Amino acid sequence: MLSKLSLDEVKRVHDLSLEALAARDRLVNKVYQADLGDQPLERGSRMPTDLDNLDVLNAVDSAEYRALKDYIEGLDSERREELKALMLIGRGDHAPAEWDEALAAARTIPQAGDADYLAEKASLSQYLMKGLYGIDRKD
Repeated sequence: MLSKLSLDEVKRVHDLSLEALAARDRLVNKVYQADLGDQPLERGSRMPTDLDNLDVLNAVDSAEYRALKDYIEGLDSERREELKALMLIGRGDHAPAEWDEALAAARTIPQAGDADYLAEKASLSQYLMKGLYGIDRKD
């Protein structure tokens, strides 16, 4: 399980992710009234937009998004791999019992894009907490 990444580091990423999510929500609420033109949808369907992830904050140079990304970039590669594996488990890509497989999948994500890959996830904080809960229950 987590051998390099500490719980305090996961908690810090979680907290920074929540702050970035709140900043994204404030930004999205400001454009809520904007005229987005006709966007017909089939009944019951929902099309994802660029506002569904945190990358929209990168476009406006959000301090919260930058803090999250900088913190992730500051972790060494082994810690980032464990963080990605934890996120993959929390997202449901792998079961908690598949830690080694999740870690192997995390290693396939190019290290140069680690911070972007993680920071742009609007649900990163939820994924991390679900992943921690899952691996804790496995032990």
